This record gives sequence, C-alpha cells and structure tokens, in this order.
Amino acid sequence: MTLNDVSLIGKKVLVGIIVTIVPFIIIFGGLWLGRKLLERAPKAKTSQIVQPQNSNP
Repeated sequence: MTLNDVSLIGKKVLVGIIVTIVPFIIIFGGLWLGRKLLERAPKAKTSQIVQPQNSNP
C-alpha cells in the first residue's frame, strides 16, 4: 500500500462522514428551528369571550 492509497482511503472516509452528518444536521436543525419558531409564535390570535358584568345590586 502506497502513500497515495492511504491518502485516497482517508479522503473517502472523510467524504463518507460528511455525507452522513450533513443530512442529520439539516433535518435536526430544521426540527429545532421549527420548534423554536412555533414556541415564539404570538398567542394573541385566540379570542377570549368576555362576559358582560351585571350592574344589578
């Protein structure tokens, strides 16, 4: 095995690791970001029913 062979195997292993990790980062990063955005969403869209107050004594 020559130095070129070892270098080529090392590069292939590195590319394989990157190709495996990048989709996980995209998927889990998107899920995390979506959760954060949904938690920060304004909750004023729900309307509350206000009961009229009786002024009878």
